[in-house]
Amino acid sequence: KAVVSTQSTGMVYLDIPLNAISLVNLLLSVGIAVEFSANIVQAFTSSKETGRANKARAALTRTGPAIVSGIAMTNFVGVVVLAAAKSQLFVVFYFRMFFTINVLCVAHTIVFLPAFLAFLGH
Repeated sequence: KAVVSTQSTGMVYLDIPLNAISLVNLLLSVGIAVEFSANIVQAFTSSKETGRANKARAALTRTGPAIVSGIAMTNFVGVVVLAAAKSQLFVVFYFRMFFTINVLCVAHTIVFLPAFLAFLGH
């Protein structure tokens, strides 16, 4: 939910209209956010560490590099290629939106989610 609301705000600043293509991209951002964050949450819940902050640190240490290098970088490589597209459709709805979605998902997963789990996790 946080990624979709942040992405919706980003769409205003990037001058991306809300239509069928951008709506599908917003729905895809939910799946991408779950893909990124599920690894951290699973590592947090299965950690043998004591204390929420230690569990969050261990989860980020264990899965953070894999998320950044494995998931995020492959998405960035695939999206950056679209910046050179001749079609405005690809540049606006795929490059701008997916680049923003990836940046926001990485930020939420690597920065905000571990902090949230450290304060409110079990």
